Amino acid sequence: MFDLSSTVTVSGIEYPVRTDFRTILEIFVMLDDPDLSDADKTEALFRMFYIERPPDPETALQAFTDFVDPRREASPLGRSSQRTERKKQSPLIDWQQDFDLMVAPINHILGFECRSADYLHWHTFLAAYLEIPPESVFARVLRIREKLRTGKKLEKYEKQWYSKNRDLVYLKPKFNRSEEEILKEWT
Repeated sequence: MFDLSSTVTVSGIEYPVRTDFRTILEIFVMLDDPDLSDADKTEALFRMFYIERPPDPETALQAFTDFVDPRREASPLGRSSQRTERKKQSPLIDWQQDFDLMVAPINHILGFECRSADYLHWHTFLAAYLEIPPESVFARVLRIREKLRTGKKLEKYEKQWYSKNRDLVYLKPKFNRSEEEILKEWT
């Protein structure tokens, strides 16, 4: 309960896992790769997260989800716990695109540069992430994205900030290789 876990339980058996925050963020980036099929993503997740592969894939995926987002009921991670909701709503966070915005407040909270740490447990990183102050640039970006996503009106100061910082707020679409080739031909 008070330890930083290095295992997850799958079908009653404890399996060692890779717990460094960089591994989890790399998994998030991989899961957003439009060139990978769902089967490829699942296989990559098992290879990246599990040191020993559990035999029950469905329970193993649930154990990964529980490890990564233990408080899923009010998920701050930009991922819905229900598949249907996730498909209907656009994401709030792109971990790769937004990392530079979130790392400064996380470093401030931790009191050190997390990227320089040899190791930082995902739950420690997540705890710092959850404490990102509302006045940070990252929090402002998320608030504006949420308002835009839900059709809520931006306050005057938010409109002004948004007009100057659209590149921070706008989540760049992810295209697979063939789509990128078509776009190159058009431009």
